[in-house]
Amino acid sequence: MLGWEFPPFFAGGAGMVCKELSEALNNLGVQVTFIMPHGPDEEELQMVNSKKSLLKIKVANNSTKELKIKQIYSLLKPYGSFEQYSKELKKLLKNPAKELYGKDLKSEVERFSYLVLEAAKDEEFDVIHAHDWVTFLAGVRLKEMTGKPLVIHVHITEFDKTGGDHADPYIYSIEKLGIEKADRVICVSNKVKQRCEISYYADPSKLRVVHNAAITMDEKVYDWQEIKQNKKMVLFAGRITLQKGPEYFVDAAKLVLEKEPNTLFCVAGTGDMLPKMIEKTKQLGIHKNFYFHGFYTRQEAEKIFGAADVFVMPSVSEPFGIVPFEAQIKKTPTIISKQSGISEILEHTLQVDFWDVKEMANKIIGLLHYEPLHKEISVQGHLEAKNSTWIKPAQQCINIYEEVIQ
Repeated sequence: MLGWEFPPFFAGGAGMVCKELSEALNNLGVQVTFIMPHGPDEEELQMVNSKKSLLKIKVANNSTKELKIKQIYSLLKPYGSFEQYSKELKKLLKNPAKELYGKDLKSEVERFSYLVLEAAKDEEFDVIHAHDWVTFLAGVRLKEMTGKPLVIHVHITEFDKTGGDHADPYIYSIEKLGIEKADRVICVSNKVKQRCEISYYADPSKLRVVHNAAITMDEKVYDWQEIKQNKKMVLFAGRITLQKGPEYFVDAAKLVLEKEPNTLFCVAGTGDMLPKMIEKTKQLGIHKNFYFHGFYTRQEAEKIFGAADVFVMPSVSEPFGIVPFEAQIKKTPTIISKQSGISEILEHTLQVDFWDVKEMANKIIGLLHYEPLHKEISVQGHLEAKNSTWIKPAQQCINIYEEVIQ
């Protein structure tokens, strides 16, 4: 299995999906070797410079079938752009380790694909399972080298990252190559399946929809009074980018505060639109009711989701959107955009078009003000998330593996 993030080295939902899916497959008797890029910290750079192995292997659990993780030293990062890659590379220019990396994102994707070929030489496997575009080239080349069937897993496309407007030509070409060369294409929602058919001209006969399940979290609820100060808290959590619709969250907050002034709005996450959102709250005169948390760890996520009174996901174009499950596990009622993949399966939530900020505000006020509604969505949503396990999607993946092996 090829992926670009795996906890604790991850930045988004795809990393959690890779972890949950790999472990569920493992528990169903599938032996998984997970190969991923991982940018080194200072201690690991010293290991590289001392000419020790560039690959690390660890056992992730103690089941009868071993789950192995191989980490290749690379600057490939989840959702990374060409500009972000260049910035990361510049940080290493004075270090001998710079020779390990490509001169730009394109060359690094190429380099990673060949390192995967080397890493896979000593592995016995039946199927190649590649997650998202940075691994597709490696998956295609590994298929060409070994003749093994290729399954690619589409969590997000370039069109989704830009709100559906356009796609970077190079990334689009890699995504299209992966879809064309794959024996099967796993789509995380019907929304993604439709995108593959329309924008990538995919053969419908090899597309399979496998919805994600809830991720593992404890059920503890936190009061977080040092931040909330006896206010009701409405949460936005995720990357602060066009795709996630943070501006609609801010606009809805303005309307909510006109009726419920004792409300705190928490924005957790980072992204290119964060400065703009901070400035917008100042322009609207609501900055005192906003708390911008910034990047959050998994430990912080436990507290943030457990302290919120309402969670809102106003995504413009969301292939799936696993974050509402995190809120549900913490018994926090959710509001999600109808433009999300998770809206295809989530029942105990309130749905709204991302652009309809008036209706979004009405739903937020309803959950804050009407206790019976809040309790019903909280209790039923919690049960929904608890009953959403990774056994079903893992078994669906196994069925797909069996299709291509035959």
